[in-house]
Amino acid sequence: MSRIKKFLAGQVKFSVQGLPLSCLNKLRFFHITQIVISDDVITFSAPLFYCQTIKKMISNFEYQVFENYNLFRGINFLLNHFVLVASVMLALIVFFVADMKIYSVRVQCDDSKMVDAIYQHLNQIGVNKFMWKNKLQSFDLAANLVDHFEDVAHANVRVNGNTLMVNLITATNQKRKEKKNIYAQYDAVIKEIIVYSGTPLVTVGDVVKKGDLLVTDAYQDSVVVTGEVAFVNGDKISRLVIWII
Repeated sequence: MSRIKKFLAGQVKFSVQGLPLSCLNKLRFFHITQIVISDDVITFSAPLFYCQTIKKMISNFEYQVFENYNLFRGINFLLNHFVLVASVMLALIVFFVADMKIYSVRVQCDDSKMVDAIYQHLNQIGVNKFMWKNKLQSFDLAANLVDHFEDVAHANVRVNGNTLMVNLITATNQKRKEKKNIYAQYDAVIKEIIVYSGTPLVTVGDVVKKGDLLVTDAYQDSVVVTGEVAFVNGDKISRLVIWII
């Protein structure tokens, strides 16, 4: 228990040269402990609370002080530098709160005429500047854009820092996009499946055969499926991760 009290209170070790014993007796009122007398050097420990008072009493002698950096000293530092600590804490809080918001929305599209319409649509559904990043989870934004804009064949949405990036690819040479079923072109093990439209029927890790139905009612350009495919060349079997649609 005494060690715990010393840790919480903080201990200071003094090494004083030429200190008379009569002065040492006066210092006992400050709860000094671990007194060692060697020739004309007296070493003792005292609570950190009495450090400044003891320094004044032995100011006429040569001495060294060894302070322990412990809980009391840490609290004392915080109290003495309250403004600095409070400012740092406030800055960290502001930084983390600020990093949780979207401050700009950037739309990139191969059809420049559609960009303004995309911005207007995003604003109408509540996707705009100063929104919280976690609110994006409530929007299936990529699928929403593909479904809402007939000329959008593929949409990729991601957050880069505090910027919402919307990259769009429009359908070319098509008066109207047609949805269809997506089939596997090889025997494979599914490694990745990204679906912006349609209904996926397989997941990562599934084993599929050539011709198996992967995604139903989807736009061709809005589905990415890769798989590990085995190719036999003589006695050798090579395995590659490739697109299998």
